[in-house]
Amino acid sequence: MPGRSTNLTEKTGVVVFARIITTVIDLAIVIATIQILSKTDFAIIGYLLMIHEIARNVATLGFPDSVFYYFERVSGSAKRGFVLQTTAILGATALIAGAVVLLVSLVVPAILPQWDSESIAQIQYLLPFMALVVLLEIPTWPVTNILLALDRQRDSAWYEMITSMLTLVCLVGPLALGFGLEAAVYGLTFYAVIRFVGSWILMKIVLPEGKMADSTVTVKQQADFAIPLGLSSLVNKINRYTDKFVVSILLPASAYAEYTIGAQEVPIIRVIPFAVGTVLISRYVAFQLENKKEELLALWYKGVEKVSLMVVPLTVASIIIASDLIAIVAESEGTEYRNSVIPFQIFNLIVLLRVTNYGSILQAFGDTKGVFYLSLNLVLANIILSIPLTIYFGIIGTAAGTFIANFYNWIITLRRIGGHMQLPARKVLPFPFYLKVLGIAFVVALPVWYSRVVLIPAENALAGLTFSLFTFLALFAVIGTAFGVISGDDWKKLKEWLSLKFLR
Repeated sequence: MPGRSTNLTEKTGVVVFARIITTVIDLAIVIATIQILSKTDFAIIGYLLMIHEIARNVATLGFPDSVFYYFERVSGSAKRGFVLQTTAILGATALIAGAVVLLVSLVVPAILPQWDSESIAQIQYLLPFMALVVLLEIPTWPVTNILLALDRQRDSAWYEMITSMLTLVCLVGPLALGFGLEAAVYGLTFYAVIRFVGSWILMKIVLPEGKMADSTVTVKQQADFAIPLGLSSLVNKINRYTDKFVVSILLPASAYAEYTIGAQEVPIIRVIPFAVGTVLISRYVAFQLENKKEELLALWYKGVEKVSLMVVPLTVASIIIASDLIAIVAESEGTEYRNSVIPFQIFNLIVLLRVTNYGSILQAFGDTKGVFYLSLNLVLANIILSIPLTIYFGIIGTAAGTFIANFYNWIITLRRIGGHMQLPARKVLPFPFYLKVLGIAFVVALPVWYSRVVLIPAENALAGLTFSLFTFLALFAVIGTAFGVISGDDWKKLKEWLSLKFLR
């Protein structure tokens, strides 16, 4: 058991590390484009990337996730056959997604009535290139999961980091050299070509010989498993953009740019529970199949507690440094995003609810319909609340509507999980521990925030951010340790993780 636990810890460390690094790179792309581009150009590139991501998620559905389920059930040449089958399916869906992106380019004037004609024309010119990116990128999307399923965690980590860095270079590089949006999109197209060719070569190296006919999994079997999960994932992705669509339709481009900056959960924090859930889901499934309810609950609680120790203090810290953070990463001479601060703070309140991957435990109980229902429920609640609140309160109302929708859906999620675990909703999470962590974080945050306001001039954003962040984390560490929230073992695990032993 100790060896198994260590192996699980190492796998978790690799996955979390890779996701954090790729998220940092994604954040760097956003920061760079904000600093380089005008508000209008930033709104255009943001809209193009939004369409690209939605199209990609529509086309991939749950087929990349099906790798984890089926790879343990096939061997030898059947592994390559299954990968080729998955690639062929995604190639077909990529064609459809590319056609949809082209269709969007035709109807842009109708769906963006508040945007100026020059911006509309530029979007229409660049969307066909985004369609090509979608066509080339989608068939490569399962590669990361294939490497993880082959127990090649380090290779998976490097693949994620290299492709993310390539995106940064190809998209931001032309802008940094003084070229326009067209050159940036051409660069992104070049990235897609390199990724497609490189992924094909990598798969030929790591997979055994075989052909598509060797797959022992039928397309119908794969689709029956993948599509329900894919639909729920798709709805979740769409939900991330529902409020942005509302703002783009109801408000002008400048408000859309401000909301795009503000409507951000700090991505480095957000990836932690989902990365941990990727590793633990197989253990949840095993305990459920063996009817080991106590072991399942203990592992679930432990995962929530450890994630809470990272997510809660980092999220509260992001809320108190919001004004300084946005001033540093988004504002430049002649361009201000002060209106983005409150939406940013509201959005990061949502992260306080995300101390675990709730979908992973529902999947362990086979409740894929429940995962889809909850995703759909969140989108509908978000639309119903965001439209009137945006009309009356602008982008602050949009953010508030999104938070209320997420809180409402969180309560329903706890009740559904409780039904499977035969527990009341109040016992689905280790609330005594969670509330203790949350309480310490807010108690520490108040004097830190007040000290920053009193001691440091408002215009000195870098000094204010540095003071607030390090003072908050230091005080939280001291008080958390004193009250037994942070244990000696937690400090030991943190030291090992920071040493990156799992990458050696």
